[in-house]
Amino acid sequence: MLKSLRFAVLTAGALLMAAPALAADSPVVGTWNTEAVTDFGTFKATMTVAEAGGAYTIDIKDVPLEGAPPAPPSPPGAITDVVVDGANFSFKRKLTTPQGDLTMSYTGAVEGDKLTAEVDTGQFGKIPVTGTRGS
Repeated sequence: MLKSLRFAVLTAGALLMAAPALAADSPVVGTWNTEAVTDFGTFKATMTVAEAGGAYTIDIKDVPLEGAPPAPPSPPGAITDVVVDGANFSFKRKLTTPQGDLTMSYTGAVEGDKLTAEVDTGQFGKIPVTGTRGS
């Protein structure tokens, strides 16, 4: 009985230590070159998904439209509610626009080196996003 209990405790401990390693193998982790085609033009960005200690972070660098000044960096806290579950992901992104703050909800999935997502902008509807894994 004591040997069975000890084995169960050791097995549970090994699984807990392996969980962060399994999380790091998520296909979502990496750098993605994305684009969203809208009625207002095609918007490109580089999205980087990282994992540390079982928590995920996302950084998005918008590519300025041709002839436009460089896009300002996202302020701290602009991307929240990051969830990565296997090949699926979701998060919220807050942008400050001349019309006021806009919160966009992203949901998507990764298959190999391809990313597909949808951004719910609320007032402007849903926008499809596609992406490929960057180098």
